[in-house]
Parts: sequence; C-alpha cells; structure tokens
Amino acid sequence: MARRWAIVLWLLLILSTVAVVYTTHLCRQLYTQLSRLQQEESNLQVEWGQYLLEQSTWASLTRIEKAATEELGMRVPDFNEVIMVEP
Repeated sequence: MARRWAIVLWLLLILSTVAVVYTTHLCRQLYTQLSRLQQEESNLQVEWGQYLLEQSTWASLTRIEKAATEELGMRVPDFNEVIMVEP
C-alpha cells in the first residue's frame, strides 16, 4: 500500500514539474510577444506624430496663401473692389 502512494506521489511530482516548465515557457513566450507589441506601439506613436506634423505643414496658412498666389493667380482684392452684399 505504501508503495502505491509513493508511486502516485512520484507521478504527481513529475506532473507538477512538467507543469512548471510549461508555465515558465508560456510566460516567456507571452513576455516576448508583449515586448514586440510594445515596440510596435512605440513605432506607431512615432509614425502618428510624423503624420500630425505633415498635416500641420500641409495646412499651414503661409503654404496655402503661397499656393493660391503662385499656382492659382489669386490676390487679395483692393478696398475699392470689395462689394458688400446685405440680405
């Protein structure tokens, strides 16, 4: 009878060590994945900042005014050319 208990306890010990090894391996895989995702998040944050900077550059009033005068031939009207329209 004692021999059976010893075998059962030995098998439980082996199973628990396998479970510890598996859990450790799984934790390392998940930590590696977490690190990779955090790096990707950091890269996306940098890219987002670059897009915001580019957007503000394209929306700059100076750039728009320059494009309007050079490319479209627009100009600010003289005071005499302004016509006020009332409803």
